[in-house]
Amino acid sequence: MPLALLDAFVDGDRARARELVDYSVPADFPGSAADVLDVRRIQLVADPARAPWSVRAMVRRDGRVMIGFVNFHGPPGVNDIEAPDAAELGWTVFPEHRRQGYATETARRLMDWARDEHGVRRFISSTTPGNGPSLRVHEKLGFRRTGQIVDDEIIFELVP
Repeated sequence: MPLALLDAFVDGDRARARELVDYSVPADFPGSAADVLDVRRIQLVADPARAPWSVRAMVRRDGRVMIGFVNFHGPPGVNDIEAPDAAELGWTVFPEHRRQGYATETARRLMDWARDEHGVRRFISSTTPGNGPSLRVHEKLGFRRTGQIVDDEIIFELVP
């Protein structure tokens, strides 16, 4: 999402957001995601080179509907365990679109991009212990628990 779109979402300017995208956005977005979008917006203002690592909309091909979002916390080295060679990613699929493989597919594609374009080979991700769907996605992608907990979230690592 470019900076102008993040600005529109965080500022609650739905009309401007609609002008900037070619997909439909749920009426209640960003809701609780506004904090994440604001963090990414602040990061982009401070360092525009972070744009490729920032938040992206997950858009279903048929119907051009936003079904969630995915992002890296930043370029390699910006992660909860401060591993200099690792990129940390996270995803959110809106409830009505869960359990259809979207998070797995999107995370896989995002990691492929980081490997192919930037040579990233190590990935970090985290989730809360009670988030069953996210735990299943981590398992499907081959992530392993590190034994670390940060901000009450289980840290996972994938090293192909």
